[in-house]
Amino acid sequence: MHAPLLVLVAGLGAPEPPGVPAPVEVPAPRSDPETPDAETMQWSAPASCPDVTEFRASVERRLGRALVDDEVKVEARVEATTGGYRLALRTVASGVTDTRTFEAGDCTTLVDAAGLVVALAVDPLAVAARVLDPPPAARDEFSDPVAAEPTVTTVRTRGSSVAPGVSSGPVTRRADARMHDVRPTGLFRVGVGVGLGVVPRVSGAVSAAAGLRWRRARLELEGSYWIPRVAKPIGPWVRVQLGTVAVRGCGQLARERFDVVVCAGPQIGRMGGHGVGTRYPRRADAIWFSLNAGVAMSWWFRPRWALAGGLDVAVPVVRPAFELAGAERTQLYTPASVSGRLWLGIEVRTRAP
Repeated sequence: MHAPLLVLVAGLGAPEPPGVPAPVEVPAPRSDPETPDAETMQWSAPASCPDVTEFRASVERRLGRALVDDEVKVEARVEATTGGYRLALRTVASGVTDTRTFEAGDCTTLVDAAGLVVALAVDPLAVAARVLDPPPAARDEFSDPVAAEPTVTTVRTRGSSVAPGVSSGPVTRRADARMHDVRPTGLFRVGVGVGLGVVPRVSGAVSAAAGLRWRRARLELEGSYWIPRVAKPIGPWVRVQLGTVAVRGCGQLARERFDVVVCAGPQIGRMGGHGVGTRYPRRADAIWFSLNAGVAMSWWFRPRWALAGGLDVAVPVVRPAFELAGAERTQLYTPASVSGRLWLGIEVRTRAP
């Protein structure tokens, strides 16, 4: 080891022998800190698409910081299709694997959408903070509309299907509001009330209803039973009762805790009368058919529970009459041409808003 060292040192000041080439310095490989680690971010795309550096910059722009080593693993492959481009994205972050497929006519749009998905997988709170309160330099980026939005065709997370769509901020809130307007909620109600004009004198009534509730409308199927009451003219008398089923369509003005509902629809039922005080008492039944309208209010004292009350009015189209048969017919009872019912009940919906 000492001899070559002495020769090298001795040759520093001596001329090089003829025919011996000068030593060539070979530079060490340069490590570019800006180049993403191939093991954590794999990117394959046509030459017309942005490269992996731009893709990584899109993710870090959404996060507001640089990515940390091994924070997320990304596999992204972009392929040209007939109508544009398709991007298959697979991310692994915090032990969660997410696979998505995007399609768009512009490759730059795909990179922007994929960058958002990766950033959300890494730190959703940081992305939300950037969207809600972006720095001045980035406000134009978050406020300007995107010319073309990607369409998500397949979304799977750990083998479970998720509804397609990529959105954030106000777009999500508007989409959620539209979904609540479209998707109905199941509704059930039980009630008690008092009525006049259907059976003799003032009578109690019980009811149960089931239906669908939208934000601005309802559709209900209600059954009701009027407690038997007695009509006592001179001589024999009759005990009358009524059971009905009604279908009602309703318009609804909904607020945070109150619903104001206006309903209308047909009602059909069977009215029965039992004769009393005659030598041969009999029972007679007849069809009841009426048109109903009503107004009601619901107070949601809990997210799914409400105290409800209202007033219903019925106009009978088919109105039975009960008579005493004999040499001379004697009318015992006929329902009024207009009847009303005041009721109070409890409502429950299957899903809180």
